Amino acid sequence: MELSVVIPTMNKVGLLERTLAALRRQDAEVPGGWEVVVVDDGSTDGTARFLAGQENWGIPALQVVSPPRNVGRARARNLGARSARGRWILFLDDDIVAPPGLVAAHLAVLRTGERIGTIGHVHTAPEVVDGPHFHYLDTRGVAKLAAGEAPARYFVTQNAAVPRDAFLDVGGFDEEFSAYGFEDMEVAFRLEDRGGVRFRVLARPVPVHVHHHTSAEYFAKKVECGRHSLPHLARLHPHRIGEMRLHLVVDTQPPISPGAIGRLVRFLAPTPLARDLPRLLDGWPRNGAHRPLLAPLYCRLMDLAVLLAFRRGILESGRSI
Repeated sequence: MELSVVIPTMNKVGLLERTLAALRRQDAEVPGGWEVVVVDDGSTDGTARFLAGQENWGIPALQVVSPPRNVGRARARNLGARSARGRWILFLDDDIVAPPGLVAAHLAVLRTGERIGTIGHVHTAPEVVDGPHFHYLDTRGVAKLAAGEAPARYFVTQNAAVPRDAFLDVGGFDEEFSAYGFEDMEVAFRLEDRGGVRFRVLARPVPVHVHHHTSAEYFAKKVECGRHSLPHLARLHPHRIGEMRLHLVVDTQPPISPGAIGRLVRFLAPTPLARDLPRLLDGWPRNGAHRPLLAPLYCRLMDLAVLLAFRRGILESGRSI
């Protein structure tokens, strides 16, 4: 089999229906065949009943993996990857709607080499955009690149593919990442460093993210990352922390100087400004399409707010690494 699309899901049956419907509309002709693997990670909202009704999918094949209890995103994706039969694994989230041609576009790049992975663009669906923070989300990471190679730190499982054997050889996702964040970048570092995988940008076609997140929810996740996932990442890959500019908020061994900006971030993190800045940015002037005015300045301030949220989480956890 050529490719397996692996999708973990938990209690988002309405969004999952849209995601699977879009995959059924793919126009990929795959000589070796392809499949969709859904990991139902302990859903209680009717997801199991919905998936049971999809047994006669046809092409692509549909496989459902149902662990006996909720196991978290990292383990759920690992279970899906181990059950997958494809030469390559395309990771999608359960709130991503793939346009026709997405599977074919990934395969066209993946087939160019034995150790090639892809990192695709994703845009927020226009109907859920109601604030300037969506402009920020849609212009980060691989969205900065139009083509060519992509650094491993841009790997996110919304829309990215890897060779299955390389993924399994490096051990898959680190299941110590039980909280939100960084498990996708971490496995990409191992794929690059130990598996010899090189990532390519997939700029077209662009799937849409249909799950609404408020600015407050977004920053709450960054604080959670600071409490749990970021210190774990720093322990595993201290040499990558400087590359990601996260030495500004987390200590490493051997130590990397945070410099003047890092000292400023660490000074501001315990102050009321760290909590107030996201709310101030919510009120940033914008045009009718919710694009922030003076967008480059807005994005710089959002970068600062994210760093402050990470640092707040580290402080709340009571540890520096």
